[in-house]
Amino acid sequence: MPNPLFIFSGILACLLSGSPVRTQSADGKNDAPARVIEISAKKYEFSPSEIRVKMGERIQLKLHSVDETHGVKIDVYPEGSKDKSTPGLKFDQPEQNGKVEKNVDQVLEFVAVKEGAYEFKCAKLCGMGHGRMKGKLIVE
Repeated sequence: MPNPLFIFSGILACLLSGSPVRTQSADGKNDAPARVIEISAKKYEFSPSEIRVKMGERIQLKLHSVDETHGVKIDVYPEGSKDKSTPGLKFDQPEQNGKVEKNVDQVLEFVAVKEGAYEFKCAKLCGMGHGRMKGKLIVE
């Protein structure tokens, strides 16, 4: 059981410094409500193609396909990371990352735990320009 005085002093230090207070459960997951970010996908592009979030923030990405079935798959390690022991993005349901269902919007929920740039790309072959259909999630 954590020491209540220690928790209070940590919260007080965050408040005095102007830093946001983040709530976490005993297993380290961020319990704050998710910030919802909507992404549209159409032939060979995502909109927005660059997304910026804060480290520690719980994110819910909602992908909607405009023209045909698309999906999104996000790299869980930041670009250039040599450490593959701990992912920088912790998904509530890792099996949903890259899963595509026809006529169903894809929803991914995760906590951004490491700073860096994470590439996302289309998870379903959608034509000649499929390989160019990419974006960036930047954790600050």
